[in-house]
Amino acid sequence: MQANTNSKKQKLYCYVDETGQDTKGDWFLVAVVIVADKKDEIEKILMDIEYSSGKHKTKWRKTKHERRESYIDKIKREIKFKNCFYYSVYKNTTLYPDMVVLTTAKAILDKAHDDYTALITVDGLKPNLEKIFAVSLRRLKIKTEKVKGARDESSPFVRLADSLAGFARDAFENQKWAKESLDKLSKKGFIHEV
Repeated sequence: MQANTNSKKQKLYCYVDETGQDTKGDWFLVAVVIVADKKDEIEKILMDIEYSSGKHKTKWRKTKHERRESYIDKIKREIKFKNCFYYSVYKNTTLYPDMVVLTTAKAILDKAHDDYTALITVDGLKPNLEKIFAVSLRRLKIKTEKVKGARDESSPFVRLADSLAGFARDAFENQKWAKESLDKLSKKGFIHEV
């Protein structure tokens, strides 16, 4: 049987953020955004959503409540975000770097086809830890092309990962609007707990 030479390697763009270190191990949440197709088009949509919601480039925790709701409401309406969001919640652990690696790996394995490579951007990852993070992922059989750190404000996708982590935290902390929105996003296939 001849191999299919027309198949193209899937390129995954992954953006990772976390929240919950302030609970000192009570719980910890990791959020991952993965985009596989039409990255430039989706980036433009994200920038439009940031602007029209009034959120702009503001970090989630500094965004006013009504702007948070508007931002998530606009995300919910955009079909291009289907199957792009992942999160995990861990309890009674302070192994934060390990949980970030594990969640990233689980999200990539859920999204990836057989032949893929992943470019991973982790919010706040220091340059001296990028290689360690990449090696940890490869030990979990993740095909990484590059791992790099970033700051929240560096791109709409990094800001989306920050917002997703903050939004999932709001839901985890029983904020009614966030729980309802998370349930809707989950039922519509936008977000997956891994």
